Amino acid sequence: MPKTVLVVDNDFFFVEFLAELLESRAYNVIKAYDGKEAISKIDDENIDLMFVDIVMPKIDGTELIKFVRMKYPENCFSIVAVSGTIIERIDTLSNIGADYYIAKGPMEKMAANINELLDNIDNNSFDKSQGAKIVESGNLFPRREAIDLLDSIQFHKAIIECVGFGIVNIDLDARIIGINSSALNILNKTTIELLNRPVTDIFPHEDRSKLINTIKNFIHNSESSEAVYTTIIDSKKIRVVVTLLTVEKKNIGLILALEDCDKWEEQA
Repeated sequence: MPKTVLVVDNDFFFVEFLAELLESRAYNVIKAYDGKEAISKIDDENIDLMFVDIVMPKIDGTELIKFVRMKYPENCFSIVAVSGTIIERIDTLSNIGADYYIAKGPMEKMAANINELLDNIDNNSFDKSQGAKIVESGNLFPRREAIDLLDSIQFHKAIIECVGFGIVNIDLDARIIGINSSALNILNKTTIELLNRPVTDIFPHEDRSKLINTIKNFIHNSESSEAVYTTIIDSKKIRVVVTLLTVEKKNIGLILALEDCDKWEEQA
């Protein structure tokens, strides 16, 4: 029976390149173009192997890999991280959690390296106790621009984690695509329970209409961009600030800021 491979990358042409290579080896290929779509595919399919780009919009490769490792802690399928920034991340790859890493480069070189990697995976030739396998596609060197980009991404992620209140990032279809540790603590939930779930799931039934009406108001009223109300979650009084997320005047989603009112009242 052919193995099923999930290919995740926001670059359409790279997905097609990799899918063609895998199908030539008789793999069954499932395609996803960001981490959010990949989570849906994982829920619906039995995956044997995953190729995933690290830098992607919405849910990126690092978050997707963490999600998969948490969802399948005992028996996770093998994960191959593919990125144009592998070399720049060489000292921190262990934090990503993939089994294999392939640096993007010339397609011909990549095809040969991927085929060799797949041969070794199929034959169980790698000793995972020695750590993750890194495959370079040609003579690559760290680039200052890529290092600066990665530093900027990590800086902004650190701000979201350290801001002091819960942050929930909502996509335009009202599904959760990001959540910081403070929000997880406030909601007493795990990433597995929330990522790619409808945002209404985190609210009690009697308060879900508030959020739905707020979202509808944002969509139909361009002058409305923020709403504030309180709700009760697990016997805790939570202040909710809903803000429209815009980039270059384009609406791309929502941000929920959650504050545990009981916590601040106790400290006061």
